[in-house]
Amino acid sequence: MTMTFRITNAGLMTTTKRLLDPGHHTASVVAVDEDGAQVEVEVAGARHRATVAIGCLVRPMPQDLVLLFCDTGRTYVLTVLQRTTASRGIVALPGCGNISIEGETIAVAARKRMSLRADTIDVQAKLFAVIADKTTWIGKLYSLIAERFRSYACIQEASADSLTVKAIQRISVIDHIDSLQTETQAIRVTGIASETAHSKVIAVTEDLRLDGKRVTVA
Repeated sequence: MTMTFRITNAGLMTTTKRLLDPGHHTASVVAVDEDGAQVEVEVAGARHRATVAIGCLVRPMPQDLVLLFCDTGRTYVLTVLQRTTASRGIVALPGCGNISIEGETIAVAARKRMSLRADTIDVQAKLFAVIADKTTWIGKLYSLIAERFRSYACIQEASADSLTVKAIQRISVIDHIDSLQTETQAIRVTGIASETAHSKVIAVTEDLRLDGKRVTVA
């Protein structure tokens, strides 16, 4: 005796869209929305839509093995269990929300490289220290407003088309050699200018001129 079974398209769609039983399930991620809030997962050959839980800070990626929780017809992705592809991970809130990290002490350590990219970066601290073997700063506009600024460097090099320094009081202490090479130098002192040195040599190729109401050479 031969029996023939026929599966209609409606029955196939019912099997594909059947609801998951309440509880925890493991699933494979098929696709992720652009904002990372919704994902499409596959469980036992059937695909379902799931919402990424707020506590799942590691954003799921396709082919990830995730842990689901289903209750009252809603399915949530709780966490990422396994990542088969050797790609980078993203820590973000679902829907691209804002993240704040607070703690008594927070340390961020990178073995090779750390990159910060943003339209605006604000740093507020009572004490800010930067310790690096080599520092490179490239910017179109750099503004520094400080009540007190100290710079300690064995070698300091500055290359700029235009450099303006305005200070109420400036003290420069150089232990060894101070070398200045420029095409034209203009110094204007409204008060008293005083220079003290053990030996001083002034050498000019053409003219040496001293202008004043009274010139005293002792």
